Amino acid sequence: MKPVIFSFILVAYSLVVCAQEKSQTGHFTGPFSAPLIATNNTQDMLTGNWEISFQSLYKKNKSDIFHTKALKNKKMEDKIKAIRAQNFNQPMHKTTANNPIIGTNFKGNELKTWTPTDNSIAVSNSGYIVSCVNYGIEFYDTAGTSLLQNQTWSSFIPDTFLQSAKYDPRVLYDHIHQRFIVVLLHGFSSATSKVLICFSKTDNPMDGWNFYALSGNPYQDTSWTDYPTIGVSNDDLFINGNRFGDAPNYDWKGTYIYQIGLSEGYAGSPIQFGLWNQIVAPNGEEGITLYPAMNGQGNSMFEKMYFVHLRPDSGSYVYLYEINGKLQSPNKTMTSSMFPIPHYEVCANAFQKDPTTGFLDSLSTGSAWTQNAFSLNRNIHFTYTAETQNGFCGIHYGRILLDSNKVLTSSYGVAGTDLAYPAIASLGYDSLDQNVGVAFLRSDSTITPETGIVTIDNDMIWSTMQTVKAGDTMVNILYPPSYAIQPERWGDYTGINRKYNSTIPQVWMAGAYGANTLPRRASYGTWIAQIKTNDAPYTPVTIEPIAQKNETVNLFPNPAKDIFSVEFDNQKAGKVRIELFSMNGQLIKVLFDDYLNPSLCRISFNKFMLTSGNYVVSITRNNQLLSTHKLAIQ
Repeated sequence: MKPVIFSFILVAYSLVVCAQEKSQTGHFTGPFSAPLIATNNTQDMLTGNWEISFQSLYKKNKSDIFHTKALKNKKMEDKIKAIRAQNFNQPMHKTTANNPIIGTNFKGNELKTWTPTDNSIAVSNSGYIVSCVNYGIEFYDTAGTSLLQNQTWSSFIPDTFLQSAKYDPRVLYDHIHQRFIVVLLHGFSSATSKVLICFSKTDNPMDGWNFYALSGNPYQDTSWTDYPTIGVSNDDLFINGNRFGDAPNYDWKGTYIYQIGLSEGYAGSPIQFGLWNQIVAPNGEEGITLYPAMNGQGNSMFEKMYFVHLRPDSGSYVYLYEINGKLQSPNKTMTSSMFPIPHYEVCANAFQKDPTTGFLDSLSTGSAWTQNAFSLNRNIHFTYTAETQNGFCGIHYGRILLDSNKVLTSSYGVAGTDLAYPAIASLGYDSLDQNVGVAFLRSDSTITPETGIVTIDNDMIWSTMQTVKAGDTMVNILYPPSYAIQPERWGDYTGINRKYNSTIPQVWMAGAYGANTLPRRASYGTWIAQIKTNDAPYTPVTIEPIAQKNETVNLFPNPAKDIFSVEFDNQKAGKVRIELFSMNGQLIKVLFDDYLNPSLCRISFNKFMLTSGNYVVSITRNNQLLSTHKLAIQ
């Protein structure tokens, strides 16, 4: 039987069961080949210049495309009324998990042109950091020393044929091969659209890169690629892109996945790649923004990649796609499944306050689609932004439990403030520890845009959110008359990445904040921070076979110092519930509550936060008492 994990902390979550079986989806074509277009070395990268351009507004105004503009406007009206009345509810639930530790932190990339930042970050085992924004790329070490600054994308990628705008950068670190990969987009039309791929030559980004360009119009029609997401398995790189039509309609045309061999990209040889399309869920829902769920601790993923999909406007399902087979496998498959989750809806826009005048302006909270995902020990973690019960924008988080076909979900929201663009990374000690760190952006009617961190422990208890970098100013880039469309762009995503070889779990985040720096005031800056866990190593609970052949229930050791176990031969299928009570009959914790088939079982528990003293353990099956035991904790 598979491991099950518990600890003695109360947690608010919903538990639901998969409503659909897996269905076959996706059509693969290829493999094809693409040549190396350029390579560079350290000397090439030590020069840079400024690009003078702004990001086109139509490209990111997806609320119109998905018919949510009226809904956002109505929600904004309601939010304004609530702010004027100051009629806020309490935060959604109490937080009890340990707070994260903010370690080394420093100022990162500036946004000298473009908007928003679109932060992405990766850190190598040897301590190099690659930080990307729409303006360009920078390198640091984990002490905060700058190795490369103000490098524009046009300077970084030395190719004279790629002269259109470059944007939407993504970066990851491949722990297995110890290399960085950067992916970004080129052009806003079917004629110019490219997907640019950059492979580092070593784990030191200063040692040079190999560059490739794939078509951003793989169907050779009137579409171009927007909003890429990336992930790696042992053998392949996966890039998901959304397709939009040319001007003037910019209509959505679907999604696709590039599957690309890693070895040729690292070697600087022509890369091999294939294309997945016709991607639909079991209910006919077309895929959009499929976020790859690569291994959260950088471990092996043999010939497999998961993808998580949520609707951009509203919905009640999370969709999971699974590719089995590496690029060169002759029998690759893609399957899809869907899981019910609590209903979610796109957020109204957020507020920001001008500290000098008190003027309130708005910030785009974007869509409700998947913001981040990773896999760990048959659990798929994902996060997204959606409205909370208090009417403001909050962080939503879920785990798809593949072995039991269940989803656990939880939300974090605070009345009167908006939290958006959450990014998650594993913050556990090992693959059984499901702790995560969540980087996010925050703003409201009393503050300027800032970036922060919150953690979720193994039992889905949230820590108190902490500000990593407060804003210096409001953001005022898209001002009239040149840009009459409001609100201000805030961000399509936030950056976070685990440092895979750390003894004490740590992640590095890169988030946007309101920055008042020359030459462009009232813009965004990037703040880079090391985040470490404040939790002790988690001792897992296991269910394992035993040799006993009767239904006598045993509890041992007793007294217990750390771990205690309940063992019995469950001879009848049913729902088994194990509860812990105080000696005066007060329920302290439901230790186990799940369906068990007939089996020989030992279920072990970590005493964790229990104080020394006497307790009562009760075991029932199908609401019939099997046994009670007095338990002494030392």
